[in-house]
Amino acid sequence: MAKKQIKKTSHAKTTKKTATKKTIKKTPIKVQKKESRTGLYIGLAVVVIAVIVVLIITLSGNEPTATGNELEFSGKTVAFINNEPVYEQELLREISQLPQELQVVMDAKTTLKQLIDKKLLLMEAENAGTNVDNDINTVLALNDLTMDELKTNLESQGFTYEEFEAQIKISVFLNNTLFSNVDVSDEEATDYYNNNPSFFIVPEQVRARHILVSTSEMSEEEALILINDIKAQIDANNSVFCDLVTEYSDDPGSLESCGEYPAFGRDSNFVQEYKDTSFSNAIGESNIAKTTFGYHLIQTLEKTSESVLEFEVIKSQLKDNLGFEKQKEVFTLYMEQLRNSVEITNCLETPDAEMCTDKEDIPTTPTTVNGDGLATFAQCLTEKGVKMYGAYWCSHCENQKNTFGDAWQYITYMECAEENDPNVQTQVCVDAGIQGYPTWMIDGQLHTGEKTFEELSALTGCVL
Repeated sequence: MAKKQIKKTSHAKTTKKTATKKTIKKTPIKVQKKESRTGLYIGLAVVVIAVIVVLIITLSGNEPTATGNELEFSGKTVAFINNEPVYEQELLREISQLPQELQVVMDAKTTLKQLIDKKLLLMEAENAGTNVDNDINTVLALNDLTMDELKTNLESQGFTYEEFEAQIKISVFLNNTLFSNVDVSDEEATDYYNNNPSFFIVPEQVRARHILVSTSEMSEEEALILINDIKAQIDANNSVFCDLVTEYSDDPGSLESCGEYPAFGRDSNFVQEYKDTSFSNAIGESNIAKTTFGYHLIQTLEKTSESVLEFEVIKSQLKDNLGFEKQKEVFTLYMEQLRNSVEITNCLETPDAEMCTDKEDIPTTPTTVNGDGLATFAQCLTEKGVKMYGAYWCSHCENQKNTFGDAWQYITYMECAEENDPNVQTQVCVDAGIQGYPTWMIDGQLHTGEKTFEELSALTGCVL
Protein backbone atom coordinates (compact mmCIF):
# COMPACT_ATOMS: atom_id res chain seq x y z
CA MET A 1 0.00 0.00 0.00
CA ALA A 2 2.82 2.40 0.84
CA LYS A 3 4.62 4.18 -1.93
CA LYS A 4 7.96 3.07 -0.56
CA GLN A 5 8.74 -0.38 0.67
CA ILE A 6 11.84 -1.24 2.67
CA LYS A 7 13.08 -4.77 2.34
CA LYS A 8 13.66 -6.25 5.79
CA THR A 9 15.79 -9.23 6.69
CA SER A 10 13.81 -12.42 6.91
CA HIS A 11 12.44 -13.45 10.26
CA ALA A 12 9.63 -15.64 11.47
CA LYS A 13 6.36 -13.95 12.32
CA THR A 14 3.41 -15.55 14.04
CA THR A 15 0.20 -14.52 15.66
CA LYS A 16 0.00 -12.26 18.66
CA LYS A 17 0.12 -15.16 21.08
CA THR A 18 3.62 -16.23 20.08
CA ALA A 19 5.09 -13.22 18.32
CA THR A 20 7.69 -10.97 19.80
CA LYS A 21 7.62 -7.27 19.10
CA LYS A 22 9.27 -6.54 15.77
CA THR A 23 12.14 -4.14 15.41
CA ILE A 24 11.53 -2.11 12.29
CA LYS A 25 13.72 0.57 10.87
CA LYS A 26 11.15 3.29 10.53
CA THR A 27 11.13 5.62 7.58
CA PRO A 28 10.32 9.15 8.74
CA ILE A 29 7.38 10.88 7.20
CA LYS A 30 8.63 13.37 4.66
CA VAL A 31 7.64 16.92 5.42
CA GLN A 32 8.40 20.03 3.48
CA LYS A 33 10.95 22.03 5.39
CA LYS A 34 10.25 25.63 6.01
CA GLU A 35 13.04 27.33 4.11
CA SER A 36 14.76 30.48 5.21
CA ARG A 37 13.74 33.63 3.48
CA THR A 38 17.22 33.87 1.99
CA GLY A 39 16.82 30.50 0.34
CA LEU A 40 13.40 31.52 -0.92
CA TYR A 41 14.62 34.71 -2.51
CA ILE A 42 17.61 32.98 -4.05
CA GLY A 43 15.40 30.21 -5.36
CA LEU A 44 13.01 32.71 -6.90
CA ALA A 45 15.89 34.46 -8.58
CA VAL A 46 17.13 31.25 -10.12
CA VAL A 47 13.75 30.30 -11.58
CA VAL A 48 12.44 33.74 -12.39
CA ILE A 49 12.22 32.81 -16.06
CA ALA A 50 10.89 29.37 -15.33
CA VAL A 51 8.73 29.39 -18.44
CA ILE A 52 11.88 28.76 -20.48
CA VAL A 53 13.62 26.46 -18.03
CA VAL A 54 13.73 22.94 -19.46
CA LEU A 55 15.07 19.55 -18.46
CA ILE A 56 18.67 19.00 -19.57
CA ILE A 57 21.61 16.62 -19.58
CA THR A 58 25.21 17.08 -18.43
CA LEU A 59 28.06 17.95 -20.79
CA SER A 60 31.71 17.31 -20.10
CA GLY A 61 34.30 20.05 -19.91
CA ASN A 62 36.37 22.30 -17.67
CA GLU A 63 34.91 24.52 -14.99
CA PRO A 64 35.13 28.29 -15.46
CA THR A 65 37.65 30.14 -13.38
CA ALA A 66 36.48 32.56 -10.70
CA THR A 67 38.06 35.83 -9.67
CA GLY A 68 36.36 36.93 -6.46
CA ASN A 69 32.69 36.75 -7.31
CA GLU A 70 33.19 37.36 -11.03
CA LEU A 71 33.42 34.50 -13.52
CA GLU A 72 35.74 34.61 -16.49
CA PHE A 73 34.91 32.29 -19.40
CA SER A 74 37.10 31.27 -22.29
CA GLY A 75 37.82 28.34 -24.59
CA LYS A 76 35.36 26.69 -26.97
CA THR A 77 32.35 28.63 -28.17
CA VAL A 78 28.90 27.09 -28.54
CA ALA A 79 27.03 30.13 -29.82
CA PHE A 80 27.30 33.77 -30.83
CA ILE A 81 24.89 36.62 -30.09
CA ASN A 82 25.64 39.53 -32.43
CA ASN A 83 29.18 38.12 -32.79
CA GLU A 84 29.62 37.96 -29.01
CA PRO A 85 30.69 34.43 -28.01
CA VAL A 86 28.83 32.14 -25.64
CA TYR A 87 31.36 29.72 -24.19
CA GLU A 88 30.89 26.04 -23.54
CA GLN A 89 32.04 26.71 -19.96
CA GLU A 90 29.00 28.96 -19.50
CA LEU A 91 26.76 26.19 -20.76
CA LEU A 92 28.35 23.72 -18.37
CA ARG A 93 27.80 26.09 -15.47
CA GLU A 94 24.17 26.63 -16.48
CA ILE A 95 23.72 22.87 -16.31
CA SER A 96 25.52 22.48 -12.99
CA GLN A 97 23.25 25.00 -11.26
CA LEU A 98 20.06 23.03 -11.88
CA PRO A 99 18.91 20.20 -9.60
CA GLN A 100 20.50 16.90 -10.51
CA GLU A 101 17.20 15.28 -11.41
CA LEU A 102 16.75 17.92 -14.14
CA GLN A 103 20.11 17.09 -15.73
CA VAL A 104 19.17 13.77 -17.25
CA VAL A 105 16.18 14.21 -19.52
CA MET A 106 16.69 16.67 -22.39
CA ASP A 107 19.64 17.51 -24.60
CA ALA A 108 22.30 20.22 -24.60
CA LYS A 109 20.72 22.07 -27.51
CA THR A 110 17.66 23.00 -25.47
CA THR A 111 19.84 24.08 -22.56
CA LEU A 112 21.85 26.37 -24.80
CA LYS A 113 18.64 28.00 -26.06
CA GLN A 114 17.70 28.68 -22.45
CA LEU A 115 21.10 30.25 -21.78
CA ILE A 116 20.83 32.44 -24.88
CA ASP A 117 17.37 33.60 -23.82
CA LYS A 118 18.67 34.56 -20.39
CA LYS A 119 21.49 36.53 -21.95
CA LEU A 120 19.06 38.36 -24.22
CA LEU A 121 16.82 39.23 -21.28
CA LEU A 122 19.75 40.50 -19.25
CA MET A 123 20.87 42.72 -22.14
CA GLU A 124 17.34 44.13 -22.39
CA ALA A 125 17.21 44.74 -18.64
CA GLU A 126 20.55 46.56 -18.68
CA ASN A 127 19.65 48.59 -21.77
CA ALA A 128 16.50 49.70 -19.95
CA GLY A 129 18.64 50.90 -17.05
CA THR A 130 17.07 48.49 -14.57
CA ASN A 131 18.38 49.18 -11.08
CA VAL A 132 17.98 46.55 -8.39
CA ASP A 133 19.83 48.16 -5.47
CA ASN A 134 16.61 48.61 -3.52
CA ASP A 135 15.54 45.04 -4.25
CA ILE A 136 18.87 43.65 -3.04
CA ASN A 137 18.64 45.80 0.08
CA THR A 138 15.16 44.41 0.70
CA VAL A 139 16.56 40.88 0.56
CA LEU A 140 19.27 41.84 3.04
CA ALA A 141 16.82 43.53 5.41
CA LEU A 142 14.19 40.78 5.36
CA ASN A 143 16.82 38.14 6.09
CA ASP A 144 18.91 40.23 8.49
CA LEU A 145 22.03 39.71 6.37
CA THR A 146 25.06 41.75 5.48
CA MET A 147 26.25 41.83 1.89
CA ASP A 148 29.16 39.53 2.76
CA GLU A 149 26.77 37.06 4.38
CA LEU A 150 24.54 37.08 1.31
CA LYS A 151 27.52 36.40 -0.95
CA THR A 152 28.64 33.54 1.30
CA ASN A 153 25.12 32.12 1.27
CA LEU A 154 25.02 32.28 -2.51
CA GLU A 155 28.45 30.70 -2.90
CA SER A 156 27.38 27.80 -0.70
CA GLN A 157 24.57 27.15 -3.21
CA GLY A 158 26.87 27.37 -6.23
CA PHE A 159 26.05 30.92 -7.35
CA THR A 160 28.03 34.13 -7.51
CA TYR A 161 26.60 37.44 -6.39
CA GLU A 162 26.74 38.68 -10.00
CA GLU A 163 24.58 35.76 -11.14
CA PHE A 164 22.09 36.45 -8.37
CA GLU A 165 22.00 40.15 -9.23
CA ALA A 166 21.44 39.33 -12.90
CA GLN A 167 18.49 37.10 -12.12
CA ILE A 168 16.93 39.74 -9.87
CA LYS A 169 17.50 42.30 -12.63
CA ILE A 170 15.67 40.14 -15.17
CA SER A 171 12.80 39.62 -12.75
CA VAL A 172 12.43 43.31 -11.98
CA PHE A 173 12.68 44.21 -15.66
CA LEU A 174 9.94 41.78 -16.66
CA ASN A 175 7.65 42.89 -13.84
CA ASN A 176 8.15 46.59 -14.61
CA THR A 177 7.68 46.24 -18.37
CA LEU A 178 6.28 43.10 -19.92
CA PHE A 179 4.09 42.05 -17.01
CA SER A 180 3.13 45.49 -15.74
CA ASN A 181 -0.13 45.58 -17.70
CA VAL A 182 -1.01 41.92 -17.26
CA ASP A 183 -4.14 41.84 -15.15
CA VAL A 184 -7.16 39.61 -14.66
CA SER A 185 -10.46 41.27 -13.93
CA ASP A 186 -13.15 39.86 -11.67
CA GLU A 187 -15.32 39.50 -14.77
CA GLU A 188 -12.70 37.35 -16.54
CA ALA A 189 -12.32 35.14 -13.49
CA THR A 190 -16.09 34.79 -13.15
CA ASP A 191 -16.47 33.87 -16.82
CA TYR A 192 -13.75 31.24 -16.54
CA TYR A 193 -15.35 29.82 -13.41
CA ASN A 194 -18.80 29.62 -15.03
CA ASN A 195 -17.51 28.18 -18.31
CA ASN A 196 -15.39 25.45 -16.70
CA PRO A 197 -17.50 24.00 -13.87
CA SER A 198 -15.77 20.61 -13.96
CA PHE A 199 -12.47 22.24 -12.98
CA PHE A 200 -13.85 23.22 -9.60
CA ILE A 201 -15.40 19.96 -8.49
CA VAL A 202 -13.79 18.45 -5.40
CA PRO A 203 -14.35 14.68 -5.66
CA GLU A 204 -15.47 12.62 -2.70
CA GLN A 205 -12.63 11.70 -0.40
CA VAL A 206 -11.95 9.35 2.45
CA ARG A 207 -9.54 9.26 5.36
CA ALA A 208 -8.43 5.85 6.47
CA ARG A 209 -5.69 4.15 8.42
CA HIS A 210 -4.36 0.65 8.09
CA ILE A 211 -2.13 -2.10 9.40
CA LEU A 212 -0.29 -4.11 6.76
CA VAL A 213 0.82 -7.68 7.27
CA SER A 214 3.10 -8.45 4.36
CA THR A 215 3.16 -11.87 2.72
CA SER A 216 6.75 -11.42 1.56
CA GLU A 217 8.17 -13.03 4.69
CA MET A 218 5.43 -15.44 5.74
CA SER A 219 2.86 -17.66 4.14
CA GLU A 220 -0.59 -16.47 3.10
CA GLU A 221 -2.10 -18.62 5.84
CA GLU A 222 0.14 -17.17 8.56
CA ALA A 223 -0.53 -13.61 7.41
CA LEU A 224 -4.29 -14.18 7.36
CA ILE A 225 -4.22 -15.64 10.88
CA LEU A 226 -2.27 -12.67 12.16
CA ILE A 227 -4.42 -10.00 10.48
CA ASN A 228 -7.58 -11.61 11.85
CA ASP A 229 -6.03 -11.66 15.32
CA ILE A 230 -5.21 -7.95 14.99
CA LYS A 231 -8.76 -7.21 13.84
CA ALA A 232 -10.19 -9.03 16.85
CA GLN A 233 -8.07 -6.92 19.21
CA ILE A 234 -9.18 -3.66 17.55
CA ASP A 235 -12.83 -4.70 17.46
CA ALA A 236 -12.54 -5.30 21.19
CA ASN A 237 -10.65 -2.09 21.95
CA ASN A 238 -10.19 0.47 19.18
CA SER A 239 -7.82 2.58 21.31
CA VAL A 240 -4.99 0.08 20.71
CA PHE A 241 -4.93 0.71 16.94
CA CYS A 242 -1.81 2.92 16.99
CA ASP A 243 0.01 0.52 19.29
CA LEU A 244 -0.72 -2.35 16.94
CA VAL A 245 0.45 -0.28 13.96
CA THR A 246 3.79 0.18 15.69
CA GLU A 247 4.00 -3.47 16.66
CA TYR A 248 2.83 -5.21 13.51
CA SER A 249 2.53 -3.01 10.42
CA ASP A 250 4.90 -3.74 7.54
CA ASP A 251 4.23 -0.34 5.93
CA PRO A 252 7.12 1.93 7.04
CA GLY A 253 5.58 4.91 5.26
CA SER A 254 2.69 5.16 7.72
CA LEU A 255 4.24 3.94 10.96
CA GLU A 256 4.69 7.44 12.34
CA SER A 257 1.12 8.48 11.50
CA CYS A 258 -0.77 5.61 13.13
CA GLY A 259 -1.17 3.92 9.76
CA GLU A 260 -2.78 6.93 8.11
CA TYR A 261 -2.09 8.67 4.80
CA PRO A 262 -3.67 11.98 3.73
CA ALA A 263 -7.27 11.87 2.48
CA PHE A 264 -7.64 10.45 -1.02
CA GLY A 265 -10.22 10.03 -3.77
CA ARG A 266 -11.32 7.13 -5.92
CA ASP A 267 -8.86 8.10 -8.66
CA SER A 268 -5.83 8.19 -6.35
CA ASN A 269 -2.74 6.03 -6.87
CA PHE A 270 -3.54 3.64 -4.03
CA VAL A 271 -4.21 0.04 -5.02
CA GLN A 272 -7.82 -0.60 -5.94
CA GLU A 273 -8.61 -3.04 -3.10
CA TYR A 274 -7.40 -0.50 -0.55
CA LYS A 275 -9.59 2.23 -2.04
CA ASP A 276 -12.63 -0.02 -2.37
CA THR A 277 -12.51 -1.09 1.28
CA SER A 278 -11.83 2.43 2.55
CA PHE A 279 -14.88 3.80 0.72
CA SER A 280 -17.20 0.88 1.43
CA ASN A 281 -16.52 0.83 5.18
CA ALA A 282 -18.79 2.76 7.45
CA ILE A 283 -17.06 5.47 9.46
CA GLY A 284 -15.21 3.76 12.30
CA GLU A 285 -15.56 0.33 10.71
CA SER A 286 -12.51 -1.90 10.17
CA ASN A 287 -12.25 -4.62 7.53
CA ILE A 288 -9.56 -6.76 5.94
CA ALA A 289 -8.44 -6.34 2.32
CA LYS A 290 -5.98 -8.43 0.32
CA THR A 291 -3.61 -6.59 -2.05
CA THR A 292 -0.32 -7.33 -3.76
CA PHE A 293 1.40 -6.06 -0.61
CA GLY A 294 -0.32 -8.53 1.72
CA TYR A 295 -3.28 -8.26 4.11
CA HIS A 296 -4.47 -4.86 5.33
CA LEU A 297 -6.74 -4.08 8.21
CA ILE A 298 -8.34 -0.84 7.02
CA GLN A 299 -10.30 1.46 9.29
CA THR A 300 -12.28 4.31 7.74
CA LEU A 301 -12.05 7.54 9.74
CA GLU A 302 -13.90 10.16 7.70
CA LYS A 303 -15.76 10.58 4.42
CA THR A 304 -16.25 13.80 2.48
CA SER A 305 -18.88 14.02 -0.23
CA GLU A 306 -18.22 15.54 -3.64
CA SER A 307 -18.50 19.30 -3.58
CA VAL A 308 -17.98 22.36 -5.74
CA LEU A 309 -15.54 25.08 -4.74
CA GLU A 310 -17.33 28.37 -4.30
CA PHE A 311 -16.08 31.19 -6.50
CA GLU A 312 -15.30 33.55 -3.64
CA VAL A 313 -13.17 30.89 -1.96
CA ILE A 314 -10.91 30.36 -4.95
CA LYS A 315 -11.25 33.76 -6.60
CA SER A 316 -7.82 35.02 -5.60
CA GLN A 317 -5.99 31.85 -6.57
CA LEU A 318 -7.92 31.63 -9.83
CA LYS A 319 -6.96 35.18 -10.77
CA ASP A 320 -3.31 34.39 -9.98
CA ASN A 321 -3.41 31.29 -12.17
CA LEU A 322 -5.09 33.08 -15.05
CA GLY A 323 -2.60 35.91 -14.68
CA PHE A 324 0.31 33.48 -14.90
CA GLU A 325 -1.13 32.00 -18.09
CA LYS A 326 -1.36 35.51 -19.54
CA GLN A 327 2.24 36.16 -18.55
CA LYS A 328 3.38 33.01 -20.31
CA GLU A 329 1.59 34.08 -23.49
CA VAL A 330 3.08 37.55 -23.59
CA PHE A 331 6.48 36.21 -22.56
CA THR A 332 6.51 33.64 -25.37
CA LEU A 333 5.63 36.29 -27.96
CA TYR A 334 8.16 38.73 -26.51
CA MET A 335 10.99 36.17 -26.64
CA GLU A 336 10.21 35.33 -30.28
CA GLN A 337 10.45 39.02 -31.17
CA LEU A 338 13.61 39.45 -29.10
CA ARG A 339 15.36 36.51 -30.76
CA ASN A 340 14.42 37.85 -34.20
CA SER A 341 15.90 41.25 -33.36
CA VAL A 342 19.46 39.93 -32.94
CA GLU A 343 21.80 37.67 -34.90
CA ILE A 344 22.14 34.30 -33.16
CA THR A 345 24.47 31.54 -34.28
CA ASN A 346 23.85 28.33 -32.36
CA CYS A 347 26.80 26.01 -32.99
CA LEU A 348 24.99 23.02 -31.56
CA GLU A 349 22.23 23.43 -34.14
CA THR A 350 24.40 24.65 -37.04
CA PRO A 351 27.89 23.22 -36.41
CA ASP A 352 28.91 23.91 -40.02
CA ALA A 353 28.44 27.65 -39.61
CA GLU A 354 31.58 29.60 -40.44
CA MET A 355 31.82 31.07 -36.94
CA CYS A 356 31.74 27.64 -35.26
CA THR A 357 35.44 27.00 -35.71
CA ASP A 358 35.72 24.37 -32.95
CA LYS A 359 32.77 22.33 -34.17
CA GLU A 360 34.65 19.06 -33.93
CA ASP A 361 34.81 19.39 -30.16
CA ILE A 362 31.11 20.08 -29.59
CA PRO A 363 29.36 16.98 -28.15
CA THR A 364 26.21 16.80 -30.26
CA THR A 365 25.65 13.13 -31.09
CA PRO A 366 27.52 9.99 -30.09
CA THR A 367 30.10 8.51 -32.43
CA THR A 368 29.06 5.18 -33.86
CA VAL A 369 31.51 2.33 -33.27
CA ASN A 370 30.77 -1.06 -34.76
CA GLY A 371 31.76 -4.69 -34.35
CA ASP A 372 34.55 -6.05 -32.24
CA GLY A 373 35.89 -2.59 -31.44
CA LEU A 374 32.79 -1.65 -29.47
CA ALA A 375 32.72 -5.00 -27.69
CA THR A 376 36.36 -4.54 -26.66
CA PHE A 377 35.56 -1.00 -25.49
CA ALA A 378 32.62 -2.24 -23.38
CA GLN A 379 34.76 -5.00 -21.87
CA CYS A 380 37.41 -2.44 -20.97
CA LEU A 381 34.81 -0.34 -19.13
CA THR A 382 33.74 -3.35 -17.07
CA GLU A 383 37.34 -4.34 -16.32
CA LYS A 384 37.88 -0.86 -14.93
CA GLY A 385 34.89 -1.28 -12.59
CA VAL A 386 32.58 1.06 -14.51
CA LYS A 387 28.86 0.63 -13.80
CA MET A 388 25.75 2.17 -15.27
CA TYR A 389 22.77 2.71 -12.97
CA GLY A 390 19.34 3.04 -14.54
CA ALA A 391 15.65 2.21 -14.38
CA TYR A 392 13.57 0.02 -16.65
CA TRP A 393 11.11 2.88 -17.27
CA CYS A 394 13.84 5.38 -18.21
CA SER A 395 13.87 6.17 -21.95
CA HIS A 396 17.33 7.74 -21.72
CA CYS A 397 18.68 4.55 -20.16
CA GLU A 398 17.24 2.64 -23.10
CA ASN A 399 18.87 5.09 -25.52
CA GLN A 400 22.21 4.59 -23.79
CA LYS A 401 21.86 0.81 -24.01
CA ASN A 402 20.99 1.02 -27.69
CA THR A 403 24.17 2.96 -28.50
CA PHE A 404 26.16 -0.10 -27.42
CA GLY A 405 24.06 -2.54 -29.44
CA ASP A 406 25.17 -6.15 -28.90
CA ALA A 407 28.14 -4.95 -26.87
CA TRP A 408 25.75 -3.93 -24.07
CA GLN A 409 26.04 -7.46 -22.70
CA TYR A 410 29.56 -6.59 -21.51
CA ILE A 411 28.45 -3.52 -19.53
CA THR A 412 27.85 -3.82 -15.79
CA TYR A 413 24.30 -2.53 -15.33
CA MET A 414 22.57 -1.86 -12.00
CA GLU A 415 18.76 -1.71 -11.98
CA CYS A 416 17.45 0.99 -9.65
CA ALA A 417 13.67 0.56 -9.93
CA GLU A 418 11.87 -2.09 -7.91
CA GLU A 419 10.11 -4.57 -10.16
CA ASN A 420 6.68 -4.12 -8.60
CA ASP A 421 6.89 -0.40 -7.85
CA PRO A 422 8.78 1.97 -10.18
CA ASN A 423 8.63 4.70 -7.51
CA VAL A 424 10.79 2.65 -5.15
CA GLN A 425 14.56 2.69 -5.58
CA THR A 426 16.53 -0.50 -4.96
CA GLN A 427 18.80 -0.48 -1.95
CA VAL A 428 21.97 -0.81 -4.04
CA CYS A 429 21.11 2.45 -5.78
CA VAL A 430 20.13 4.17 -2.53
CA ASP A 431 23.50 3.18 -1.07
CA ALA A 432 25.30 4.46 -4.17
CA GLY A 433 23.56 7.86 -3.88
CA ILE A 434 21.95 7.67 -7.33
CA GLN A 435 19.71 10.69 -7.95
CA GLY A 436 19.02 10.50 -11.69
CA TYR A 437 19.09 8.06 -14.59
CA PRO A 438 21.22 7.01 -16.27
CA THR A 439 24.21 7.52 -13.97
CA TRP A 440 27.67 6.16 -14.69
CA MET A 441 29.97 5.33 -11.77
CA ILE A 442 33.59 5.73 -12.81
CA ASP A 443 36.44 5.57 -10.30
CA GLY A 444 33.95 6.13 -7.50
CA GLN A 445 32.58 9.31 -9.10
CA LEU A 446 29.00 9.69 -10.35
CA HIS A 447 28.39 11.09 -13.84
CA THR A 448 24.72 11.67 -14.55
CA GLY A 449 23.18 11.59 -18.01
CA GLU A 450 23.74 9.81 -21.30
CA LYS A 451 27.41 9.74 -22.28
CA THR A 452 29.01 9.62 -25.71
CA PHE A 453 31.71 7.06 -26.37
CA GLU A 454 34.23 9.90 -26.46
CA GLU A 455 33.17 11.05 -23.00
CA LEU A 456 33.40 7.54 -21.58
CA SER A 457 36.80 7.11 -23.22
CA ALA A 458 38.07 10.37 -21.74
CA LEU A 459 36.77 9.48 -18.28
CA THR A 460 38.12 5.92 -18.23
CA GLY A 461 41.10 5.73 -20.56
CA CYS A 462 39.46 2.92 -22.54
CA VAL A 463 40.35 3.29 -26.21
CA LEU A 464 37.67 3.20 -28.88
